[in-house]
Amino acid sequence: MKVFFSYQGLQDQHFLSFDVSSSLTVAELIEFEEIKKIISLIDHKYELAVNSEVLDGNFKPLPSKYRLREGERVEILRPLVQDPKERRLNKV
Repeated sequence: MKVFFSYQGLQDQHFLSFDVSSSLTVAELIEFEEIKKIISLIDHKYELAVNSEVLDGNFKPLPSKYRLREGERVEILRPLVQDPKERRLNKV
């Protein structure tokens, strides 16, 4: 099955696709060499998400428990640079 990986940093952007087995978890996917290289360059705190839904253990399972399905996108989320509410207020 095909799954995707995405990281949108301030200077760099990565989008990779992988053909993997159907029982792969998110934690196993981020152990792939290509992804480990990208993670090693990240110098901020990050969160993992699948299709923009954070894997926090509350609403979605933790990365070690979440089994990927065909076509899903694993994302590394970075902290916001600016609060969206502040940005809208400054625009006015």
